[in-house]
Amino acid sequence: MERKQCETKMDKLEINEAEILKKLENLKVNKSPGPDQLYPRVLKEVRNEIVKPLQVLFSKSLETGLLPRDWLSADVTAIYKKGCKNEASNYRPVSLTCIVCKLLESLVREHIMSHLDANKLLSNRQYGFRKGRSTMLQLLKVLDEWTDSLEKGGQVNVIYTDFEKAFDKVPHKRLIEKLRSYGIREDLLNWITAFLAV
Repeated sequence: MERKQCETKMDKLEINEAEILKKLENLKVNKSPGPDQLYPRVLKEVRNEIVKPLQVLFSKSLETGLLPRDWLSADVTAIYKKGCKNEASNYRPVSLTCIVCKLLESLVREHIMSHLDANKLLSNRQYGFRKGRSTMLQLLKVLDEWTDSLEKGGQVNVIYTDFEKAFDKVPHKRLIEKLRSYGIREDLLNWITAFLAV
């Protein structure tokens, strides 16, 4: 399989107040706060007053590649999945991170995805974590292909794999190098490196 590269460098991420305000307006107010104890409801209520300071903070963080300490920590809590409530294996850990950091994360993700899409750097077979696509849509597509193959007298062989905690197993240096080969800017790579350093 050919390794994709991108000759086009990504544009600088310039965050404006309108983007931040939109994110603040769309906050789900029922969510729990992170280590900074800033509740989404409060952030949403004071959005017009904090949008400018957040724009300055976000820009400075991206420019320097530094993140506030609270952004690099999380409150871990257990969420019940199924089965006997007395067994620890029936719970999964959830990390509650700072809402403000999640806002910047979202803006960074959108900017990177826009660059990747514009330069056709993602496989057409990738369905998870892409706008307008879902794992359900992928399942329907593959079922359609299998049905078509079987109706034509073909055979379908399938192997399922599930990578437990897949992202936790991604080597960060390799991820950064891959992003660099895709034309992601150095300042943004420095920010991502600092974000992943925890």
